[in-house]
Amino acid sequence: MTQTATVEKLLGGGEVLLSVVRQTACGHNCEQCAGCGVQAGALRITAVDRVGGLHVGEKVVVSSADKQVLGIAALVYLLPVAAFLAGYLGGEALSARFASGAAAVHAAVTAIVTALGCLPAFLREKRLRRQGRLSFEIIRRL
Repeated sequence: MTQTATVEKLLGGGEVLLSVVRQTACGHNCEQCAGCGVQAGALRITAVDRVGGLHVGEKVVVSSADKQVLGIAALVYLLPVAAFLAGYLGGEALSARFASGAAAVHAAVTAIVTALGCLPAFLREKRLRRQGRLSFEIIRRL
């Protein structure tokens, strides 16, 4: 997976801090879709400089390993939805046992299980970064 980025800072040791504009599903082609007004955010990432001689403000192409990114995306999008459904159904079954406060129990169980469903994505991303397996590298200048 490749994206365009801007060099923000030279970190030394062959690493560079980059600003990557987040891509959206619509691609921000506002002329074609009548403009939704959604603003694209920027991510800051650290990348290995394979090009050399970069300067702050320069545009580069950065590459990442697709397998790790897609695995994290599955955790981010699929697991929380499954956790929400499990929490909702579990909360429904549990709240049936309470005469008063059933709605509060239902909402609390749903929220807790959904939050726990998000946790594996954060832990996986952190572990991949620590192991150096979720890495970005600059492959060329623009």
